[in-house]
Amino acid sequence: MRLRLAALLFGLGLVGLLEGALRLVPALRPPAFTVRLATVEDRTLNAVNPDYPQRFFAGLAGDLPAGGVRMTPRPYVEPAPPEALRVLFAGGSTVQGFPHPKRLSAPSCLQEMLRDLHPGRHIEVYNAGITAASSFAVARAVEDGVRALEADLVVVYTGHNELYGVYGAASLAGGGRALWSKRLHYGVMQWRMTRLVARLPGALGTDEAQPADLLETMSRTGSVPVDDPRRERAAAFLEDNLRDVAAFCRERGIPLVLCTLTSNERGFAPARRAPPPGEEGATYLDLLQAGSRGQASAAALQALEEARELREDDAYLQFLRGHHLERLGDGFAARQAYLQARELDTRPWRATARFNEVVRRVAAEEGTLLADVQGRFVDHSPAAGVGWELMADHLHPTAAGQALLARAVAAVLSEAPQPWGFPSEGLRRLQADGRYRQRLGDLPVEQLAVTRAMARLFTSPPMDEGNESRAEELRRQGAALLAGLSPGERRGVERWVQGEGPDLLALNVAETLFSARDYQRARSYYQASRLEQPFTIWSDLWATLRWVRCGRLLGHPPDETDRVALETVLDRLRFLARAPDFSEGLRDFIEGYARHLLGQGAGALAALEAAIRDEETRRRFFPELLHLIVIELIAAGRPGDAERYALQVSAELRQEAVGRALVERIRAGAARR
Repeated sequence: MRLRLAALLFGLGLVGLLEGALRLVPALRPPAFTVRLATVEDRTLNAVNPDYPQRFFAGLAGDLPAGGVRMTPRPYVEPAPPEALRVLFAGGSTVQGFPHPKRLSAPSCLQEMLRDLHPGRHIEVYNAGITAASSFAVARAVEDGVRALEADLVVVYTGHNELYGVYGAASLAGGGRALWSKRLHYGVMQWRMTRLVARLPGALGTDEAQPADLLETMSRTGSVPVDDPRRERAAAFLEDNLRDVAAFCRERGIPLVLCTLTSNERGFAPARRAPPPGEEGATYLDLLQAGSRGQASAAALQALEEARELREDDAYLQFLRGHHLERLGDGFAARQAYLQARELDTRPWRATARFNEVVRRVAAEEGTLLADVQGRFVDHSPAAGVGWELMADHLHPTAAGQALLARAVAAVLSEAPQPWGFPSEGLRRLQADGRYRQRLGDLPVEQLAVTRAMARLFTSPPMDEGNESRAEELRRQGAALLAGLSPGERRGVERWVQGEGPDLLALNVAETLFSARDYQRARSYYQASRLEQPFTIWSDLWATLRWVRCGRLLGHPPDETDRVALETVLDRLRFLARAPDFSEGLRDFIEGYARHLLGQGAGALAALEAAIRDEETRRRFFPELLHLIVIELIAAGRPGDAERYALQVSAELRQEAVGRALVERIRAGAARR
């Protein structure tokens, strides 16, 4: 006995020593919630770490590589301004904004709304949405995010992934375990030894699993019938995790907003049950076919009523009943049928009523704020229920739905303590949802991309069955959107599809429109690019310069908005110029361009002359760089140097005709003076 105990203690000690040694290896650390990017003087540029979700996927979920699930990499500068207020908005892919650009997500809309509600405050809303995250992962993200960001408010929208999501009750990773066991499993997955072992297959040259469609991967868990005990466990897990978040926020004195869940009640077809055995099954299928959506509704309902006598627990049958009741104008009865279809769905991608009961109870008992997202969506939908008007697929809102979700959160904050609370009449400061989408850049080419993506979704397993008509409708919508694009927009989309030009669709189209001299449209696309990827070289700094330039080319006089945008470029340039692939010539060109637009002649000329001495910069930005330096040299009383640069640089790049034309304009300008 003593020998066994000694052997056990020796083994544990060896494990402890190995784990302690591995903790000295930085590469084996679990991804932190935030990362430090650069430091300039007494300020630091940090960002939400896009790799943070790897903590939960711990290698593979099914055959989905953890690296394929990322979080929105929101950059921010520390220290924050004294009047700053920070919001952590946590949840799954709905919070992340899928299938739309991140700037159209509910967190982004909420940020705009809070800035209107609290003028003079610096509002920052951080998107902590993690694809396929169950409430267990969301709760851990809240804990890590609040500590890292020192958040002043937490918003949680979670519950759709309690069965199939990572650490969900029906998932392969952490499925049916008790909550304490999930915590233990999660803790072990953060050990350095565990992370080292997970990396060995790649290090040894073993073939890695290829990325798979997330829904298809998750669906391999199989169906979850109504009476499956995993459904009740999922509701219990959701309640425990929400109470964890509530206790965590209460200990820190941070207001918490819990949100009820909404989904596509009347548009998305549920999974079909197998027919009864034997001859009865054949009869059932015949009746179901007679009740299909292509049939006359009165006769179809009669057939479905007969089918109910054979199998009433078929979600698809109830869905068909809802469809025909809606067509006959009985919205109330239709919604009851649609809701029953959702509750009976054996592929419960959508949260059932049980989960919203949990959210409401936890909010009431824990004293948190409750944003009734479900109620708001119902109020803005037809009587038959929530459908394609506000939902892009089974549970992800459209861009309009994302704004509506944000409004539900903003409205409930009137009940929050200071500094968040405000009189209810303060809600009049909010603009229409469409205006917020316009401010954030709801672009037609991105609407086209979303429509095409959703059409592909509904023609792929497991979403294709029963949703064929939706796929066809989306194809028609995509064709109409494509026809409505300008020639420049269509060329930009084609370039992007073919992998040419910038990776970001908005910037790609903006550059195409600028080349086509469609400055009005280009300006809106550059603005969207700036919002989509802040603190980046091309999508932010370059896009801002081009955004201001478009305004000048359209005849807009310089204003305060331009000045702030350009000074922001110069400030962010100080951080981004520290990136290892950022050349001095590029830094000088961006600085010179910004100072030129600001009217800072001497500073602009000094930076542009430094930029034009760099061979790569001369080649890459010809003729724009040459045009700018000529303007500044003439303004500085150096027309001779302007001619010299024009002839030398254009000759070097075999663009002599451009140089001669520029010299003629220089001399004509000098003659006029």
